[in-house]
Amino acid sequence: MINWRVNGGSFIVSVLSMLSGQVLAAAETGGYLKYQEPQPTSTSWLATGGYILSLLLVFLVVLGLAYLTSRFLGDRMSRGGGFGNGKIYATLSLGPNRAVYVVEIAGKYLILGVTEHNITLLNEITSQTDIEQLMASQNAVMPPEQFSNVFYRQLNLLKQMQLKFPRTFTSDTPQFHEKENDIDIRKR
Repeated sequence: MINWRVNGGSFIVSVLSMLSGQVLAAAETGGYLKYQEPQPTSTSWLATGGYILSLLLVFLVVLGLAYLTSRFLGDRMSRGGGFGNGKIYATLSLGPNRAVYVVEIAGKYLILGVTEHNITLLNEITSQTDIEQLMASQNAVMPPEQFSNVFYRQLNLLKQMQLKFPRTFTSDTPQFHEKENDIDIRKR
């Protein structure tokens, strides 16, 4: 009968010697270090189609989740934190990060001074005539002829600025003039 009891240390030494022998044998032949050309993977049209279909499904799921999230957050954000619908009636900018606002919040009409770090209540409008004037000015729509007047006035201001600052609004570089000449020659 063979005694199969093996000492732990001798077992580890024998396993390591067998492994190192195999490694040395492979190193001597050099088989595992030879360069081999990469083989192209073979894929079927079915696998490619399945991959594209799964990508489309994931894309549709992400779009659906984004839509539901925006609807959910949009409904929650539009409630305005319990104050009801607030409305801004007028804004007067006083400089960078400074303005005066006329707002309606919770049925009260307030004039607020707003800076980058602070909002200050300047006044509360309680006069019914002032509130009616504010509402009337908000509901007034600019007639088309008034819009065209404003548009042409702003256009003339831009033309005056071009005359005052020609280098800002025009390009007097030689490259610009060459391009203009090329365009004129092509038009002829």
